[in-house]
Amino acid sequence: KSINDCYVKSPINGFVVEHFYEKGETVSPMASLIKVADLSKVDLDIYINEVELPKVQLNQEVNVTVDAFDDKIFNGKVIYISPESEFTPKNIQTPDERTKLVYKVKVEIDNPDFQLKSGMPADAEIKLQD
Repeated sequence: KSINDCYVKSPINGFVVEHFYEKGETVSPMASLIKVADLSKVDLDIYINEVELPKVQLNQEVNVTVDAFDDKIFNGKVIYISPESEFTPKNIQTPDERTKLVYKVKVEIDNPDFQLKSGMPADAEIKLQD
């Protein structure tokens, strides 16, 4: 069969974010060639201390800002709250913060104009429940 008779089909609409093979390489049948991501919504992992955790609920609204867009607020919502604590990840900025136990919270952010990119540092503000 000619290569011109072949096609690549993605199960989702999105953008190619990674290539697994280069031109000229041999590919096995059913191998993944590319990684496709739907960037209309992106996820942000934040960490909440145990004192504030009871005030955070699923589907709670979150305002997210990034350095690249000074005055823009991106809308998000809490989609996951970890049931287990962990030490603050090393990429958190201050040594004091890195020694505390925290809970991972995942925020889904609306990104309709595809302005947010993977790896952008972000700040999140959750209106805590009393």
